[in-house]
This record gives sequence, structure tokens and C-alpha cells, in this order.
Amino acid sequence: MASFTCAAAGDERPALRLRLLGGFLLTREGPASGETRGTDRDRACCCGWGGDPVEVPASGQQVLARLALCGTATRSALAGMLWPDATEARARASLRTAMWRLNGAGSALSDARGGALALSRKVRVDVQDFTAAARQVLAGAPVRLRSAYDVLLCGGELLPGWQQDWVAFERERLHQLRLHALEAVSARLVAMRAYGPALEAALESTRIDPLRESAHRAVVSVHLAEHNLTEAVRQYERFRGLLRGELGVEPSGQFSEMLRHATV
Repeated sequence: MASFTCAAAGDERPALRLRLLGGFLLTREGPASGETRGTDRDRACCCGWGGDPVEVPASGQQVLARLALCGTATRSALAGMLWPDATEARARASLRTAMWRLNGAGSALSDARGGALALSRKVRVDVQDFTAAARQVLAGAPVRLRSAYDVLLCGGELLPGWQQDWVAFERERLHQLRLHALEAVSARLVAMRAYGPALEAALESTRIDPLRESAHRAVVSVHLAEHNLTEAVRQYERFRGLLRGELGVEPSGQFSEMLRHATV
């Protein structure tokens, strides 16, 4: 089985690392200094992302996050997206100020063609790692499923507390991508008869979205593959009670058919 890697080819040691999952954090490559606050150091080291945290003002965080999530943008488009209620001149002035205030984080930006802005190639972004892992799993590509699973779990929700529309859209996109990928990981592990980690992945998807039927079906699929009919029925009834209590509806016929065929 081919090894799984998130880093882009030829970019094994990025100068800066940008975390957006679980909260904004920019770190510079290298061991964390003794002056680094403990909470920031813990976040920087999550999932192997070490380094010294770089202070980034709120306006600069928006610039870096927007470019990381949405790619290259002209200055006018970026200013209009980040300051939609301001006039064009005021929005562009706010963007210039934000870029000036980036200071030590300024190397995270680069000028693209046509005067547009983009993240520098020196920056490694956790969302890009996450997306690559999820898409490889969903495409059925040869990956180390445990490594992919670890990447899918790392970080948490995208930029919690940020209320911008463009963040909300990307947050939901990544949320759905995570769930589909976890279910796919579980199914592939079942096919390999790796039932323990398969169940772990399936249960994680039910924790993230307790009302998601396909996640509960993934759990039941693992139990049935292990011939644990009692556990499968218990999981079905647990979901059925939750669905009735929250939405007043029944599980789909597809779900009940899974158990009906198992008992025949």
C-alpha cells in the first residue's frame, strides 16, 4: 500500500504553517521558544505542527485565511469580500493597512500575476492537507488509511467563532467532506477486516453529526461484518429513538433493510 503524505511535493519543510481548523494559528518553522505561551505551544504542536507562533492582528488573519481558503484574488476583490459594507476606496485602504500590520507574517503573502495576491508557497495550510487526505480516501486512492484518518480528525471546526458568510460556506463544505471521508475510511477498513479502526471512524462520524443516518449505517455495517447482530440492533434502535425524539421521523427503509437481511 502506498504511503500517504499531505505535504506538497518538493515542499517538505515549509517556512510557515497556517492552521485554520480549530482556530487561527500561524507558526514559523523551528522548535517552540521558551517564551511561547503554553496554550499556543500545544496548539502549534497538534498533529506534529511544531514551531513558534507568529502574532497576526485580526485584520491580517482575515487576509491570510481568505487567501488560504479561496485562492488568488485581486486586491479589489479581496477588499470587497473582507469589508463588504465599506466603500471601495475605504475597503482598499483597510486592506493596505491590514497588509502593513502583518509585519513578521508578511512573508506569507506573494504577488501573483496581474497584481493579485496569493499565499506564498512557503506556507503550508492544514485545510489543504485535510482536503487532500479526504479526496484521496473518497477517490479510492492507495493511502495509509490510519494516517488519513488522523489527518481527518486533526484540528476540529474551521475558524470557530468567525461569522463571515465565506467562512460559513467553507466550514459547511469541510464538515460534509470530513463526514463522507470518515464513512469511506470505515468502509475501506471493513473490506480489509480491520474492524477496530473501522468502528472508530464510523463512531467518530456519529459523534460529529448524531442525526446523520449514513454515519449510523456505517457503525451497523461494522457490527454486521463482525457478526455482532445484537450490537447492530442496539445501534439501530439508539438512532431510531434519537431520530424520533429530535425530528419525529423514522429511519429510512434502506437502514431497516440492512438488519432485516442480516436476520434472514
